[in-house]
Amino acid sequence: METSVSDRSNPGAGKDRAFVNGLARGLRVLASFSPEHNRMSLGDLAKATGLPKSTIARLVHTLVETGYIYVCPDSGRYSLHPKVLTLGYPVMASMDKRLVALPMMQELADYSRGTVSLGIRDGLSMILIERSRDRTVRALPLDIGSRIPMETTSMGHAYFAAAGPVEQDSILEQFKTHDPSRFKEVERTLRGAEKEYADKGYCTAVGIWEDDVNAVGVAVTLSNDVLAAFNCGGPSSRITEDSLPDLGARLADLAQHFQTADWVGQLPPRPYRGVQPT
Repeated sequence: METSVSDRSNPGAGKDRAFVNGLARGLRVLASFSPEHNRMSLGDLAKATGLPKSTIARLVHTLVETGYIYVCPDSGRYSLHPKVLTLGYPVMASMDKRLVALPMMQELADYSRGTVSLGIRDGLSMILIERSRDRTVRALPLDIGSRIPMETTSMGHAYFAAAGPVEQDSILEQFKTHDPSRFKEVERTLRGAEKEYADKGYCTAVGIWEDDVNAVGVAVTLSNDVLAAFNCGGPSSRITEDSLPDLGARLADLAQHFQTADWVGQLPPRPYRGVQPT
């Protein structure tokens, strides 16, 4: 079977007889949609996936017929149908322990005058599954479902630092394949974050994702044994570099209290001192 260039990004393509390229391509079409690109033409999808337009046409037709994509009547472009939520809901439901973190996240967001988020890994990105923000934050923060890069964020750094050696090697191999020219820089950054996490119990990111954004990150494990990570960050005018050690310690304390919560809906074990003056 011939393997296209885009198929090579799938680890199983061309190697595993049980690997179904048609299914992988259909999933790639679904993954091409984003908040910034929520209405796409066949040409847009072909460009996003690297697949021939004729292949995209067949895949989209199948996804329309099965109810996961619909045609926008005003433009003729394609959008995800709310039916796709039925695929994600069981995953979110299995991560129910995240709800325990919300009161603690809000407290720290108010204390820092920034945003506190919880995310899980997807490929080389982190996907936000919960977030809280201080009420004075005017700029619209990233919402649940948003993606942020692993290599330039404190959340991604903390995740990498807490991952096992096998997963770390897999992540680095994906980076090497994705962007060979930046691989050495990314590897150095992530290994440095691993050392920082071992030394401090948290990771920092000072102006490396956005020039005016600083943050700290700490890893946790969810109730279904999925590795995740918290971050606390915001504009450098609010989250100064000097404040990061304090916020890092408080975020680590939050993560520890979250980790010791026993069941869904349980309030944080007290005393929780994450936002009290030192």
